[in-house]
Amino acid sequence: MEDMLYDGTVLNWTGKGKFKATSGMPGHQDPADQCLPEAGPVPEGVYRVPLINGTAARDDGAGICRLEPSWRVESIPRGAAAAQCEPYWANWGHNRVRIEPADAATRTKCSPARSGFYLHDSTKGFSHGCIEVETTFFGVLRAAMKQGTQRLTLRIKYTGGTTNGGTKT
Repeated sequence: MEDMLYDGTVLNWTGKGKFKATSGMPGHQDPADQCLPEAGPVPEGVYRVPLINGTAARDDGAGICRLEPSWRVESIPRGAAAAQCEPYWANWGHNRVRIEPADAATRTKCSPARSGFYLHDSTKGFSHGCIEVETTFFGVLRAAMKQGTQRLTLRIKYTGGTTNGGTKT
């Protein structure tokens, strides 16, 4: 049994609440585009969400304001802490957590395979292949971690014709 279900517009976390959520770039917020790299929504399937407390996300050192991959719940440096990377890191919002395929069917859903997905709390109304979730989500997530939750399971099963859940503010 999964802890969370994302249906394309809402991330429903059993016992914790429902959160607006969006996946995919404008023009590609359609379940039919889920295998389109860097533009389509996260492919359907089952994902693990490891809940390991982290600190601030870090630049990967390549000199192009790219955050290094992480398997922890992290805050995203913003403002003066982000320095010249602020315009890029603002696209992430303030928090992120990685989601990883939980089974072979999810890992091989698309060819070529897609990976490197996160839940993050920006408010721009689109993502480059992650799930943008409303900002209140991470407060609930961190509270669950304090109560001892160490991992969650997320099922993505699109039920409508859009993956735009109205997260743009």
